[in-house]
Amino acid sequence: MAELEQRVLEAVRAALPGLLQGVILSATTSLQFGKAGIKPACPECGERTGVQSWRDRTVLTVCGKVSMERPWYVCANCGRGWSPTDDSLELESRTRISPGMTEWLVHLGAGTSFKEAAGLLEKLTGLTVSPETVRQRTEERGTAIEEEDQAAIDRVAKTQEAAEAVDRAPGNLVVETDGVMVRYLDGWHEVKLGLVGGYVDGRLVNPSYVAAREKAEQFGPRLLAEAARRGALEVLCWEGPLTGNGLAVLPEVAVLGDGAVWIWNLAGDHFGRRVEVIDFYHATEHLWDVAKALYGEGTSRAATWADEQIRDLHKEGAAPILRALAEATAPDEKAAEVLQRERNFFRTNAHRMDYPAFRRQGLPIGSGAIESSAKHLVQLRLKRPGARWSNPGAQAVLAVRCRLISNRSLAA
Repeated sequence: MAELEQRVLEAVRAALPGLLQGVILSATTSLQFGKAGIKPACPECGERTGVQSWRDRTVLTVCGKVSMERPWYVCANCGRGWSPTDDSLELESRTRISPGMTEWLVHLGAGTSFKEAAGLLEKLTGLTVSPETVRQRTEERGTAIEEEDQAAIDRVAKTQEAAEAVDRAPGNLVVETDGVMVRYLDGWHEVKLGLVGGYVDGRLVNPSYVAAREKAEQFGPRLLAEAARRGALEVLCWEGPLTGNGLAVLPEVAVLGDGAVWIWNLAGDHFGRRVEVIDFYHATEHLWDVAKALYGEGTSRAATWADEQIRDLHKEGAAPILRALAEATAPDEKAAEVLQRERNFFRTNAHRMDYPAFRRQGLPIGSGAIESSAKHLVQLRLKRPGARWSNPGAQAVLAVRCRLISNRSLAA
């Protein structure tokens, strides 16, 4: 069977370039007999001119290499050279890769190392390109997407409206954010990652993503632009007097995070009506820190105390935890430091741990989605053995991966 499969596949692959070439010849007006004599208008100045020459062009397509001889025009007025055939086929100037092949290369290059992507392409299709070609195409497309994203960020900042058609998230609007370390040419840096999606019947649905190595001050507008695209800035109604300036009522946003201060600062700067939620698992980690400080790591007393507090936290929120921490006595100075730190943490974030109320409102209490995204969106591609990234190269790949994993078009 394997041998028969390979023989048939080789025969089909050998026939594909000729089939595609025939379709191109029959479907492209400028290549048809007698049509090349028509004088087209120069795309630069509009002057009409005749054919100067016929030039060969070879392009690697998803069907294999295809060669064609097409008319070439040079404007006598402005000197512009062009071929209507290239325009009809949407072939970029001087490129040797078709748009369809470019899509394949970008998908592969965003999914695995450029070397491995080239190898997969050859194994699965018999088509050969260099890893450098995969890199160039992936980064070119990612750079174009990033430029488009920056334009959207600027527009949202100026207008406080979505920069493009709204793809409304169903149910409760949820925003999650986190950071993950990636190795760049100049060392390790944090890539911030944001998720925007809907929460329906206890499930996160239709999430979309943004990611970038940048400070919270720059990442906030990026996350807001994506949230706006998912409906965060749509006006639900207006409050206030019938005349004069009213107050726009926007959808409420649930913002989940691991407790890092920059997350709440970002939420306060960019989201008005919001509910801030500390991921339940991260909150329990703080309780375990106290348990180990009070009773010793690995002891049954520590486990019993932590389990009791975790049950109370889930059932009643932060109030019983604050009482338990107030009553706790530290056995030594180090434990006292931990106890004081965690008292401050739970006092400061008590309103972000009202888990019973969050559940009643149909909101999530865990940010596991963003943490798993940090792995499958960022780490699996950028944290490969020996990988060190330039900032533009990493951002280009991140831009492509965010589009792909968000089920959005790669067209920039």
